[in-house]
Amino acid sequence: MISAADSKYDLPLYLRLQPASRHDAVSLVMSMMECKQRFNLGVIDKMLLDAAHDAEAIYMLLDHQNIEPFIDLYNRSKKNTTTESDIYISPTGIPICPKGNEMKPNGFDISQDRRKWRCSLTCGCSDAKYGRTYHTHSSDNLRLFPRTARGSEKWKLIYKRRTSIERSNKQEKIDYKFESGRHRSTMMWYIRIYGIMTCQHMDAWYVSQKDEWDKLKATICPTVA
Repeated sequence: MISAADSKYDLPLYLRLQPASRHDAVSLVMSMMECKQRFNLGVIDKMLLDAAHDAEAIYMLLDHQNIEPFIDLYNRSKKNTTTESDIYISPTGIPICPKGNEMKPNGFDISQDRRKWRCSLTCGCSDAKYGRTYHTHSSDNLRLFPRTARGSEKWKLIYKRRTSIERSNKQEKIDYKFESGRHRSTMMWYIRIYGIMTCQHMDAWYVSQKDEWDKLKATICPTVA
């Protein structure tokens, strides 16, 4: 399911039934391409995904389509990655100074498209006036160095909207009793789920205009004292 995470009504946009044996990342690619081919009413500029989609190919695909990925990390390894300098990169994408301390974010250089990291003077890993600095580029590793720093307040604020899909799924499965169907064909399941999705949009339409409709109703059918 692809839903509008920036919609306060948790509206579903596109659904494709996938076999249970298919990995979530593969299902995402198929659904994205179909959705893009069939609908062009809006532009997707961000994609919020869980750790099951934490694969470098997914980041590259989204970046190629000018979509900024917000994906939770699935830590497969606890080893630090080496660089061409004496700085290491942690599994979560944070530079580690020669003293073994995690460096702190120190702003983003838009002109150079790079993020700056710095160690405090008290760390003692450099004689520089402002302490040791290091820069990371999204182009070096889209997964570890996303455009919006993972763990930043902005990242957290945007990513928490991913729960929108859970609320949308809950409406379909619980409120509209999707799984109560006893269909044998995929076609009937599609008819059922798209009927439910239509009802979700109708509910949002009604709630968004309820006050205006109540005023209109009071004007047409005034209450007689």
